[in-house]
Amino acid sequence: MRSTFNILFYINKQKIKKNGKCPIMGRITIDGKIVQYSVKEEIEPKFWNPKEGCCSGKGNECKRINLRLAELKKEAEQQYQKDIERSGYVTAEGIKNSIQGMGTNGITLLKEFDLMKEEIKNGIGITHTRGTYYRYGNAYYIIRDFLKYKYGVDDVEFSRINKQFMEDYHFYLLTVRNFSTYTIQNYVRFLKHTIERAVNKEIIYRNPVRRFYADGRKSSRRWISREDLNTIMTKPHPVKNVNKVRNLFVFAVFTGLAYADIYNLKWSDIRTDKAGYKWIYKDRTKTTTECYIPLLDIPLSIIENFKGRKNTDKVFDFFCYRTMNVHLQTLTEFYGFKTPLTFHQGRHSWATTICLSNGVPIETLSRTMGHRSIKTTQIYAEVTNMKMDEDMKLLESRIGNKYQLPNTDFTKHETKEAI
Repeated sequence: MRSTFNILFYINKQKIKKNGKCPIMGRITIDGKIVQYSVKEEIEPKFWNPKEGCCSGKGNECKRINLRLAELKKEAEQQYQKDIERSGYVTAEGIKNSIQGMGTNGITLLKEFDLMKEEIKNGIGITHTRGTYYRYGNAYYIIRDFLKYKYGVDDVEFSRINKQFMEDYHFYLLTVRNFSTYTIQNYVRFLKHTIERAVNKEIIYRNPVRRFYADGRKSSRRWISREDLNTIMTKPHPVKNVNKVRNLFVFAVFTGLAYADIYNLKWSDIRTDKAGYKWIYKDRTKTTTECYIPLLDIPLSIIENFKGRKNTDKVFDFFCYRTMNVHLQTLTEFYGFKTPLTFHQGRHSWATTICLSNGVPIETLSRTMGHRSIKTTQIYAEVTNMKMDEDMKLLESRIGNKYQLPNTDFTKHETKEAI
């Protein structure tokens, strides 16, 4: 249904200036919603025709003002028609912004992204984590590099963002950056979040890429096989700090804790049950949901190595996230792995290599990982060939001789039917 649109001009007699003139105002009405604004012109009340919404004088000044008002009206009508054709959605506020030069031509993607980063930074510890701020910071620089690489520009107006823009960005992440599908999906999500924010602020009137989804090649496995895990555990690195990161990675594999959870792990999070077994009880940093993790011998021994080194309530001494990744890259090269080691890979390995491959039910695994829904756990639940082989052997042993096929000579039967 087409919107009702009207624009008129009037003078504000409540603000008569010392020179006897009143400011001329514009009023835009769309579907009953009204916005008013100054056209930055003024006129004496005796030269104003309220019925016509224009100057009634015959002097050059009145002619100039009337010409300016006609241009503003024409510009508003053209912007209204453009918005209707482009998105089918138009607001009085949007028309006003366009007339005053505050529409999409003045607000660009990276400027808005930078504002969003600052808001996230101010919300650290309240609504966001420091890790979220760093991730959005990385996304900002990647988008900036993409704009220079693909279009040769420093920034882009929101009006230029469409499905083709997202396709180009996706292809850049896939080929030039050589990111995995999982990483690409995250960076596309950050960009879509910025665009949706622009819609909410009425910088643009609709999200042109709302239905864009980042598909791509199949991600390389994000879990460690039993063989690779044995290699890591039996071959320490000669450099002390690198070996320290190796131990923390192994701790992630045997607890399923993410980097942020290990970083924030406190002694008060470790409790002993009535049977004498130690458990980790803590809220996950990312989702604030509770997780319950049994402390097996290997993670317990790692904790003992760190015990008493600092007079804080945190269990581990820690490097910054960037340094941790550098040491993980060193370990990847040291062990000759083709897939780079990451802390999230350790969390995935807890789900797949440690738990599922050893018969732990997915419902129990979900509690240890602090998931709100078991559907989230299923993302980690990749079925390894080893697990599949074990399941089939177990099925064979259970079936045994329960089912038998009668000893019928089908060959003779088929020959007789043929005759």
